[in-house]
Amino acid sequence: MENEAKMLHHFTDVKEFENEGLQNNGIDFPELEQMLNDYILTQQKETLFFKECVIQLKQRSDGDIRTVKITYQDDDLNSDIRLWGAKKEETGEVLTMSVDAVNLVSGEVVYERSLM
Repeated sequence: MENEAKMLHHFTDVKEFENEGLQNNGIDFPELEQMLNDYILTQQKETLFFKECVIQLKQRSDGDIRTVKITYQDDDLNSDIRLWGAKKEETGEVLTMSVDAVNLVSGEVVYERSLM
């Protein structure tokens, strides 16, 4: 069925995410992992906290699409920092990657950047 999403993983524990999602290739998205290392994991650890990682497979007529959303809470910015990506499952072609920040109080997107 078109655009039907199948949940592959939903990590809410940072150790499980690091072990299964990153070290054991659970997110299966090397380009997004590189962006995670470059943009998120270089920040101060004292104020940045892992919240969740959601990995889904969406069925489309042109093939399955793997989508990954990784969310950290940044207490310095009072925002959720979200790293998003989508790629074609069969070919590995990256369709999109972006990072944004959502204010925890207002829910407004206060920062958004394409990483492609």
